[in-house]
Amino acid sequence: MGEFAKSLISLPWAMSAFGVQQVANLFTSAKEPTRKTEESFYAVTQAAERQFNDLIWATFQVGDEVQRDMVDFMFDMLTLKAFTPSYLSRLGSDVVRQSTEAARVMMPGNNRLARQQLKNNYEVYNLVKHVHDLLNIPSDGEFPLAELVQKAYDLGPYPDLWAVEGLGHDYADSVRRGGKPIRNILTSENARVLPAKSLTMLHAGIGLSFAQHLLETVTPYSPESKIRDMLREFITLCDENSQKGYVGAAYESLGLVTRTLHAQMVPVVDKQLSEIAPEVLGYFWHGAGRALYFLPIYIVPGMLSPWRAIDREPPHDVGRLNARAGLAWATALVNIRQPQIMENVVRYHGDQLSENDAFSNGVSSSLIMSWDITPGEVYITDFCQYQPDPSDQHLVELWNRLVKGPAENAVQRYHRVLQQYNRLEEVFHYQNLAELVDRLEKEPQQSASLAVSKLQGAASPR
Repeated sequence: MGEFAKSLISLPWAMSAFGVQQVANLFTSAKEPTRKTEESFYAVTQAAERQFNDLIWATFQVGDEVQRDMVDFMFDMLTLKAFTPSYLSRLGSDVVRQSTEAARVMMPGNNRLARQQLKNNYEVYNLVKHVHDLLNIPSDGEFPLAELVQKAYDLGPYPDLWAVEGLGHDYADSVRRGGKPIRNILTSENARVLPAKSLTMLHAGIGLSFAQHLLETVTPYSPESKIRDMLREFITLCDENSQKGYVGAAYESLGLVTRTLHAQMVPVVDKQLSEIAPEVLGYFWHGAGRALYFLPIYIVPGMLSPWRAIDREPPHDVGRLNARAGLAWATALVNIRQPQIMENVVRYHGDQLSENDAFSNGVSSSLIMSWDITPGEVYITDFCQYQPDPSDQHLVELWNRLVKGPAENAVQRYHRVLQQYNRLEEVFHYQNLAELVDRLEKEPQQSASLAVSKLQGAASPR
């Protein structure tokens, strides 16, 4: 007990001494803070965050986001950027939009939906984060994956979808803890007995594990070569442990983990992926968009809206389209049992979301994935058949174009074709799904026509 007391007394002193050392380092350069100082601050913050429980972590995340916005605003003031007409116009627009958003939540009916949405958000977070306890996963020894997948499905429709993702994460973690080579963990003979309907979210789960572990080995101030090596290792792990047609689900988790736990790393990862693996970039930003939905600062409806930030964080069109699709993906999937929540999104943001097809792509993709994992479930068909208040013709038109049409295409056609051609990973990044499905259906016909032409050519007299 005495040693514990000594350690307890030493901790604040050590932190104070560390602070003094960092302030000293800060002034060793007359120009800018040293890279060593920045990296030290980042490492200590990350280490502290890993010790937080869920509530303290969420509180810290909200405070950190607010403080960073305040620092940006202060620098904009000092550089006079805040006094330009465009800046003032955007600031005023943001204030009005956010005030309107908060007021809407308090309206009769909307406040009930807001509470339901918050409940849904917590349920999903709990299912993924605490699946270890829900399924009584053994802490050591053998990991009976097939048996645990069945236990996840025994939780019932909807909870099973999220529990399977958490299960994939814990399975990959168990392999790492066991000291075994992380190779073929979802392609081995044991894994091939798993039900096909579990594969998309199992792959997303192993991607979460790979990303969480590897992102802890770098900081935004690490040498570029080290960050590139980390990303190459992540991609290799996904490639070597994924079944054909599912690796995109694992790739996408990199964006989810980066934006959730290492926000300062987002532009760094974006830059390096653009140069070494541009084919992964869309998956990364789709995951980052999905992360926005679950961030503590956005998770309480009416507090702040992720739809306000979705087009500002990505620095290019690939990022913006994928992030918007990822946010729509999460919003639709989390609230699929209450289509009225999505109706409110369309009512208040529909005109903004009509600028391109990224939102509709996210809706389609989420329906494809949920239909694949829980085929034929009533809550999916109910969502597809839902119609808003017919007296609001503009809302009905927006709903049919942005949600109902894409959802019906997803269930009635897109899922079947993507499953048939082993391309379900395509729902984890933005693209025109109608064009993709058309192309996949035409390829066999073209191949058959080409084969017939070759045979006819070979049989013709010379």
